[in-house]
Amino acid sequence: MSQQLLWFAAYLALLAAPVTGLEDAVGNRSRTLPSRQRVAATAGLPDIREFQVARSDQFVVDLDQVRTGHPYKGIRAERPHTGAHIYFRPLARRVKATDVEKFPAIYAVADGVVTRIDYSFRLRAIYVSALKRRVANRRYGIGLAFAQVGGAPIEMHYSIEPFVDPAEPHFYDPFIQVRVGQRVKKGDVIGRMYLPENRRVAENSHIHFNLLGGRRRQFQSPSIFDARIVNAFHATWDRRRGADGGTPIPACMGYRLGRDENPFQRRVADRL
Repeated sequence: MSQQLLWFAAYLALLAAPVTGLEDAVGNRSRTLPSRQRVAATAGLPDIREFQVARSDQFVVDLDQVRTGHPYKGIRAERPHTGAHIYFRPLARRVKATDVEKFPAIYAVADGVVTRIDYSFRLRAIYVSALKRRVANRRYGIGLAFAQVGGAPIEMHYSIEPFVDPAEPHFYDPFIQVRVGQRVKKGDVIGRMYLPENRRVAENSHIHFNLLGGRRRQFQSPSIFDARIVNAFHATWDRRRGADGGTPIPACMGYRLGRDENPFQRRVADRL
């Protein structure tokens, strides 16, 4: 099994943990709604198929902050990746980590309930050329339940990855501006994107986002946004990230999806 698949398997197990708080041996720290509270809190959410017709006009971040990115690349792609990515324009000037409100805002893409927060999650070690060494970076993240299918919640999974290890276990806490169980409205600021001072490192800072839903907690394409957002996001993609095996990817949020990756119906889709 590849390193990426091992990471996703471990992360799915962590997502499924039926506890209100969790910290493991490597310092991963999270909070999640217990299953009964999750069902109660998400009762009344719209069916996910409603977003196929009435798509969200609120993106994850302000589009003028986006430097480049790519869509969710499904299992039928040459190089699958189970999440879309947003990479950021450099900040105009140096910002101290304590000036949290000066970092890019992260938004609720729809009305919903915060069902999970990862305050610190250790990623596998990789070589970072800007630092000339291998680093096991730490990310933070938010799970926002905004829809349901058959009574099971569908979450927008925000994996916020600055590409650094801040060492301080509570460093990211101020950048998470909601709490587990909180109800939010579309457009509410739910977090801030920490961008490190080292600009070469910050080039890799990104948000990985996908839907996570259904009774099997399946990774799915975040294809809930309107055409204005999809086209504007597509316009930022560079030749490397906006391609699959050298083939340019057309404007979409999900590319060459398997049937379980399509959030609206169990059928394959070349673009969604």
